[in-house]
Amino acid sequence: MNANLKAIIISENEIFTFFSSLQIPQISYASTSVELSDKSRFGFFSRVVPPDNFQAQVMVDIIKLFNWTYVSTVAEEGDYGEKGIEAFRTLAYKEGICISESAKISRNSKAEDFTQIVEQLMSKPNARAIVLFVDEDNCRKLLTAVFRLQKMGHFLWLGSDSWGRKLYPVRGQEETALGAITILPKRNSLKGKIAT
Repeated sequence: MNANLKAIIISENEIFTFFSSLQIPQISYASTSVELSDKSRFGFFSRVVPPDNFQAQVMVDIIKLFNWTYVSTVAEEGDYGEKGIEAFRTLAYKEGICISESAKISRNSKAEDFTQIVEQLMSKPNARAIVLFVDEDNCRKLLTAVFRLQKMGHFLWLGSDSWGRKLYPVRGQEETALGAITILPKRNSLKGKIAT
């Protein structure tokens, strides 16, 4: 790759801000950022999935249901991971849930970075429940590092909707994810024919 080329990263919020300024309506099937709920900024934006603070609340509710009081978190770099964990952290604090370790996966993380994250999580052996706000690729890489270190069965995974029902993160390393709880928004099937 040419060293003079630089990647331009535009967040979905910037895209939606641009289209809102032009009063162009947008409907998203995957944008879960809490910021997009601000109708003063995103008046022409609508979505068909709930914002991340909803699933953060569900994660807190699950942790309370199991009487876990000491957890760790892993977030991917960017709005989805960082804002999702921020929402979780705020809600967890209100419920008296302690966060032991907070790891972040950088955009260009390598296998050794995932190994370091697993070792960081292992440094607090009493915090076995791990809250994940990571995409499916990073989830797979994290589980692969756990497998590589032979730590299957140690962690209790609580994964966000980006893991949900997807098989890719666990394919070939199912033992590493055994017992995981993942979040998935409620879905309803439409019956009949939709007019076009």
